Amino acid sequence: MSSTDKEPLLEDSVKDGSGIRISLPMGVEVRRERSAAGNASIKLIVLIWLTLQNSVHTLLLRYSRARDVPEMFFSSVAVFFTEIAKIIICLYMVMIEEHGIFGCIDAIKKQLLGQPWDTLKVCIPAMLYTIQNNLFYLAASHLEAATFMIVSQLKIFATALFSVILLQRYLAKAQWFSLAVLFIGVSLVQLQTGGGSKKLSGDENPVIGFTAACVACAISGFAGVYFEKILKGSAPVSIWMRNVQMGVFSIPASFAAVMIQDGSAIASKGFLYGFDFVVWATV
Repeated sequence: MSSTDKEPLLEDSVKDGSGIRISLPMGVEVRRERSAAGNASIKLIVLIWLTLQNSVHTLLLRYSRARDVPEMFFSSVAVFFTEIAKIIICLYMVMIEEHGIFGCIDAIKKQLLGQPWDTLKVCIPAMLYTIQNNLFYLAASHLEAATFMIVSQLKIFATALFSVILLQRYLAKAQWFSLAVLFIGVSLVQLQTGGGSKKLSGDENPVIGFTAACVACAISGFAGVYFEKILKGSAPVSIWMRNVQMGVFSIPASFAAVMIQDGSAIASKGFLYGFDFVVWATV
């Protein structure tokens, strides 16, 4: 083939319609690299934020239950207000997505009332998250701060296990090894805590705390993976709207837990008994 035969192919590939020379493949590759770098930066920022948030919240949770105060708050009430705060934030985000309060109301009517069976799907994870939050408060009341933080990492183990079972995900050998090391490490920490000579304060019971933390982590892992399965297997709905749907079930469930667990004490001491800045920060 002569050079004149090759020229049209070269010109088509490097010039646009006005005759300006461009390099489409290189430009596309640069944009892809920039996009990949941007996504990696966002993922790193989110990872750092979630790690800090999880660590600070875990420490606050333990501190709020272990500190020496004359009036200890009711943990069930704290869980209830957590659900209230969550749905307020999610409603605000839905309002932003729908460009105003009227759009938010229409979207809620369409999603909650127009598709009741779709809303009913999130009933199970909503109930499980309510139970999980109450169990974490129970665990924080009976475990030391360091032990509580380490044991709570079993959420990673439970999430990975349920993702394999429910989502049929593949884990490499290195990942299984890491999970095994995590499980063994948590077990060793509990053995050391249970057999240690350090005197526990008040009514702390490491066995109760460890059991509550393990059950809460298992529930957290299952609920998280089940919720992900719902998101992937249903019609496209924003994560904020899904959380509003969950609030429809979690708020009544958490209020029922308040009445069952602390109803008589609340009747005499008040709903916000023992609440201060630390408790509200934990919520």
